[in-house]
Amino acid sequence: MAVSSLNLLVLIVGMTREGVGKTALAEGLAAGLKELGFRVGVMKPMGFLDWYKDYAVVREGAEEGVLASREAFEARLLLGLRDPPEVLNPLAGLVAPLNLKAFYDYRVPRSFFVYQADIMRRTVVLRVTLLKAGETVSQGYVNKTLLEKGLTILDRDDVMNLLKRADRVEEVYSPHELAAIVASRAPEAIRSCLSRLSTKYRLIIVEGLGDAAWPLSDLSIGVHAVVAVAPGMAVAYDPERYKLAVELKAEVSGEVRLEDIADYLTPRAYFRLPPLSYGELPETRAEKLSPLIEYVARLAEA
Repeated sequence: MAVSSLNLLVLIVGMTREGVGKTALAEGLAAGLKELGFRVGVMKPMGFLDWYKDYAVVREGAEEGVLASREAFEARLLLGLRDPPEVLNPLAGLVAPLNLKAFYDYRVPRSFFVYQADIMRRTVVLRVTLLKAGETVSQGYVNKTLLEKGLTILDRDDVMNLLKRADRVEEVYSPHELAAIVASRAPEAIRSCLSRLSTKYRLIIVEGLGDAAWPLSDLSIGVHAVVAVAPGMAVAYDPERYKLAVELKAEVSGEVRLEDIADYLTPRAYFRLPPLSYGELPETRAEKLSPLIEYVARLAEA
């Protein structure tokens, strides 16, 4: 399933693992391009929700019977997209608060800190969606060990409410299994959902996870613009050179982060970023991002 050459893919990636405002920038960029008359879609290929920090989004997802990232729900609400959240966010994981009492009961309190530092150990459920014959097919994976051993404060009902729309649910027993599922299923899931979006939108803004350099998973997908975000500034890279750097580094280390390839890249343009508040409307953010919006628009019109 190929992404149409008529589409322009804009990759938004983070320079650091901490939150740098990629979502606020992506939404503002999308709103600004939409005002210029472009048909704009967005995608968060993989996203994690924290049950404690993102409870409002988790609750909204439970009402719809779907686990999806905050970015997917915001895109539908703020940008008026009507695509299912599973298509805007093909892979989603829920990070569960740990039950500290259980670690003391098992006499392994230090393991609490090991689990806390490893996002896959705290992932209680994973949802993967792809399109087959034009229909969405979702599969849920439940971390049985976390639930059965009481290592999380959530129970099975909390998890299953988020998988009501899933076509199938399986149980896994380790974070290594979850990581293997992500690695094996991400390319097809992302490509199939991206192919669907490419039939509707001229520009597709793809938001990365943390500081991962290539959130699309599949290196055969071409991108037309790469914008890396740091606090207060963004830089645009040559997309071909950027992809080549990712490919070369991936051959050596597998997973690639921005810092791994920064020495091999020369920015094409720099953009100062004023503070972008999540309370602002996307149109307000767009006003603050006008130089970046104009830069992407020129690429789309070339």
